[in-house]
Amino acid sequence: GTETLVKTGGPLATFIGIIVLGVVFAVPLALMTAELSTMYPENGGFVLWAKAAFGDSAGGMAGWLQFCCSAVDTALYPGLFLTYVSQTMHGDLTDEAKWAVKGGFIVAITLLNLAGIDSVGHGSSAMMFFLLAPFGVISLICATGAFTGTTVTGWSFETANLAGTIPNPDWGQFVLVLIWNMGMWETASVCSGEVEDVSAQFPPALGITVVLVVLNYILPIASFVGLNGDSSLYVNGFYIDIMKAVGGPFWATWLGVSQCVSASGLFTNGIVKNAWMLCGMGEQGMLPTVFASRLPWTGSPGVAIAVTQMVTVGMVLYGDFEAVLAVDMLLYTASLLLEIASTLYLRHSEPDLDRPYRIPCDGAILYIFFAPSVAIVFFGFAMAEFHDLLVTAIFVIVGLVLVEAVNYCKKCRPEWFAGDETVGHVEHHDPFAPQGDKPGDDDGRMYQAEAEDEFDRDTRTLLPNEASIRGIA
Repeated sequence: GTETLVKTGGPLATFIGIIVLGVVFAVPLALMTAELSTMYPENGGFVLWAKAAFGDSAGGMAGWLQFCCSAVDTALYPGLFLTYVSQTMHGDLTDEAKWAVKGGFIVAITLLNLAGIDSVGHGSSAMMFFLLAPFGVISLICATGAFTGTTVTGWSFETANLAGTIPNPDWGQFVLVLIWNMGMWETASVCSGEVEDVSAQFPPALGITVVLVVLNYILPIASFVGLNGDSSLYVNGFYIDIMKAVGGPFWATWLGVSQCVSASGLFTNGIVKNAWMLCGMGEQGMLPTVFASRLPWTGSPGVAIAVTQMVTVGMVLYGDFEAVLAVDMLLYTASLLLEIASTLYLRHSEPDLDRPYRIPCDGAILYIFFAPSVAIVFFGFAMAEFHDLLVTAIFVIVGLVLVEAVNYCKKCRPEWFAGDETVGHVEHHDPFAPQGDKPGDDDGRMYQAEAEDEFDRDTRTLLPNEASIRGIA
């Protein structure tokens, strides 16, 4: 996570990058998520946005790209959890113990997801606060040494380290890791159908989280860089080594345990993202309806979680995933371009559709608002290695084939794709088609929820955004 930023770009570039992307990248994506989640408050999130704008095939591609990048991403966390456990215990584990730790980790988080979205929401909130505790304490202690050079605990702190630069920065990897840390805002939208009164909860929650994310990155990074300014040493888990050197076993262990919790939270959110996306696509009839089936005692999408975890376990068994992290982010950014295009197109094609929250700009200003985000994405593409772009292109081609295969199955076996009649359905139409040819209700609207008395939702806890706990891992 953030150690890689320091290693590839240096401390000064890291601080500038986080602030800049927080303003021109994270804020537009968070506001996009707030607008479209309140516009289409159903499970599936970004898949439904692309479907509403450009049709089933575009929605299917958005789902495929996000599923692939999230599957790679999620499969990293059992190994990352094992790394933190080993560093916290200050010793090497046997091969049998390593697999036991990974297996127990996967089973425990899977059971948490099967317990229902309420349990995941409360569990994720607890994980986030447990994670932030040691970093908050360390940041406060380091702040006491910012002017004196020595903290109240006697740790040596060099403020000059914060302006450090490195020779020959790897800007390509730096930007992709920044996107990895500052993106993923649309993840919250995949389970918006489980949140009561989305329009009241999503906008303020996302706004608060943007501020927390930026502070969550800058303050801890500044603290650790002040304690150790050698950027070449910054690899995953190096924060634990720093605290062991300056504070001793207690601080290293506390920080190590919190980073284990971080990996748990990220793994949990990865499962939520893919499982509830598949569930939403099943509810909308974009995938077989079996994906929308729920466990009767918890309401969790059992089939979708099972499929998600089978893919994750298969990738964990495959081996080393660090080599494909660049492909992971290229897939994500490709999907992100589709989501931004959907936002802009829906503003043009459906300007009067109800939006309980609306990004406060229109016309050319709206395009300018998203322009920096798009420019950052294309910069990441331009700096990527050719073989990473080639692999990404192969994933896109495979996705196109699978989407068309699903569309063919829908024609042959429409009963498999009946969807869930208890949710509001999102439809696409051509705004230039004759009024009578548009799907939906009589006035041509693309979305119509069930009547309130037929659309009973339980009150759900909104999950912390994935970015709020990603970077420290």
